[in-house]
Order: sequence, then structure tokens, then C-alpha cells
Amino acid sequence: MWRDRVGRAQLSTLSAEFDWQQLQQLAGGDAAFEAELLAMFLEDAKNSLQQLEAAIATQNARTIEDVAHSLRGASANVGASTIAEIALELENTARAGETHNARQLVQEIGIHYQKIQSQLRT
Repeated sequence: MWRDRVGRAQLSTLSAEFDWQQLQQLAGGDAAFEAELLAMFLEDAKNSLQQLEAAIATQNARTIEDVAHSLRGASANVGASTIAEIALELENTARAGETHNARQLVQEIGIHYQKIQSQLRT
């Protein structure tokens, strides 16, 4: 089980990044399904980050908004609350047609993504 590999200190560190009760509720308490949901989330978030980088390079506010919206929903569903909050800010900024701080927000999302990924893969 993935939680057996993650120590208490690591879970404590991730508590700021992740709402574990949300994930457990979504998975119905099924640890194998939790692991599957996390794996899918990590892969989808990775793809979203790549799409956001491409959209920022072309200053495509509409694509930034759409991808940020999808990332926000996926993050909120699995309990990645910090990523969801930043994605909401990115979505709202892009909706207003502003892309000047999009790269910084995507970098912040990337940092939180890496924290989650590195803690879960140890």
C-alpha cells in the first residue's frame, strides 16, 4: 500500500499540500483505488503543466484558462488543495485576459506538484 511507504513525517509535510480525507472519501476507503487516483492525478497534472507552458509561450489566455480550470477541478477532487487554489488564481487571471504572471503561477504549481510527487515516490 502506498501509505505504508510514506512515513508520518512525509504525510505531515504533505498535509499542507493535500487533503487526505478528500482522497480517502473519493476512493471510498479503498487504498488501491487511492493509489490509482493519485497516479492518474500525477500524470494528468504533468500533462497540464506541459500544456500550460505551451500556452504561455504563445500568450494564449483562453487555453491557459481552460487548462487551469481542468487542473483546478482534478486537484480539488483528489485533495491537492494548494494546487487547486493556485490553478483557480491562474484561471481567473487568464479569464481577465492577463497572462503577465501566468508563468510564475505555473512555476508555483510545478513546485507543489514536485513536492507531492517526490514524497509519494519515496
